[in-house]
Amino acid sequence: MRRVAITGLGAISALGRNVTEFWHSLEQGCSGIAPMETVDRAKLRFQNGAEVKDYNSADYFEEKQGDYMDRFAQFAVITAREALHDSGIELD
Repeated sequence: MRRVAITGLGAISALGRNVTEFWHSLEQGCSGIAPMETVDRAKLRFQNGAEVKDYNSADYFEEKQGDYMDRFAQFAVITAREALHDSGIELD
């Protein structure tokens, strides 16, 4: 078995757009499930989902940079950046 060291945390989810918001929502027992807003629900069987609310890629990326990535890839980059910052590791 190999050991793993977690050096930093990052999160973006229906419960929060960073680790602090996410953890606070967990402590409060909040649910991230709500009526979906980013898709047309008219023909969907289920109306509720777990979406990242109030997400704007411009808050995290330069104008063109965010346009070249799918939303899920943006979330991966955002959480990786947050985890790296949280770890205190400085890259040269």
